[in-house]
Amino acid sequence: MNSLHTTGGRWDCHTHIYGPWQDYPLPEDAVYRPQEAPLTALLEMHRKLGISHGVLVQAACYRTDHAALLDALSHTEGQYKGVALLDGSESDSQLEALHDGGIRGVRLNFMGHLAEAQNLSELGGLAERVGSLGWHVLLHGKLDQVLPVLASWRKLRTTLVIDHMARPDLDLDADIEGLVALRKYLDNEHRWIKLSGVDRMMGGSDKPWFKALPHVRGLLAAAPDRAIWGSDWPHPNIQGDVPSDAKLLEFIETACGDTQTADAVLVHNPRRLYL
Repeated sequence: MNSLHTTGGRWDCHTHIYGPWQDYPLPEDAVYRPQEAPLTALLEMHRKLGISHGVLVQAACYRTDHAALLDALSHTEGQYKGVALLDGSESDSQLEALHDGGIRGVRLNFMGHLAEAQNLSELGGLAERVGSLGWHVLLHGKLDQVLPVLASWRKLRTTLVIDHMARPDLDLDADIEGLVALRKYLDNEHRWIKLSGVDRMMGGSDKPWFKALPHVRGLLAAAPDRAIWGSDWPHPNIQGDVPSDAKLLEFIETACGDTQTADAVLVHNPRRLYL
C-alpha cells in the first residue's frame, strides 16, 4: 500500500464520526440516521492504512452541535482537524472557541438532504469571516451548483476547497464540460480540489472507478499543489456497495502516478492547508 509513498505523515482529509451514542446521541429530527462510527473505529482504520493525520467533517445529522466533533478532536493530540457547519449566527467568540478546539474550515452544502436556502451574499460574508481566522470554505454540491458559486466569488480571497470533485456524473455531457470549467477555476491560488468521492461518482463497487482516472488526473494537473484526498469514511448515505478504504487509497495513489505527486496530495498539501 505504501508503494508510492516514503515521506510519512499521510492525511485523510474527509471523514465523519457518529457517536458514541451513549455520549452523543442523534437529535430526534436528524436529517439521516447513520450507524455508530466513533473515533476509535476511525483511528483503527487509519492505523491499518498508515495514515497519521485526518480531518473530521461535521456530520449534518448533528447540525451545528459540534460537541461530538470537538470531543473527538481533543483526543487526537492535534493530529486531526475539523470542519464545522455554521448557520451564520455565531459570534466572534464562538468562532474563536471552535478554532481553539481544532476547527479549520466550514462546510457549505448545496445538494440533497444537506441543502438549505442559500443566499450567496450572506454566505460570502460568512466566508470572509472564517477566512480571517485562516479557515477554508468546503463547497459541497454538484457541478451545476458549485460552478455558479465559483463565478460569483471570483474575487473572494478566502480559500475554497471543492468537495468530492463537485460530484460529476460522467455519463452526462454537461458534466464533462463542467469539469473543463472547473479546471479553469482552479487556476487561482485560493482554490483547492478534494480528490474524493470516486466511489459515489462511479457507484460503490471499485470495478468502474478507473474509468474516472482521466478526469481525476485532469483536476490534479490543474492544481497539483492544491489537491488533497479524503476517504469519506464511514461512507454515509452511499448507494451501492460500501467501498474499501484501502482500495480508495490505492486509487488515489494510481491517479498520482509517482511518489512526488502522492507525497504532495497525501502529505504536503494538507499540511499547508490544516497546520
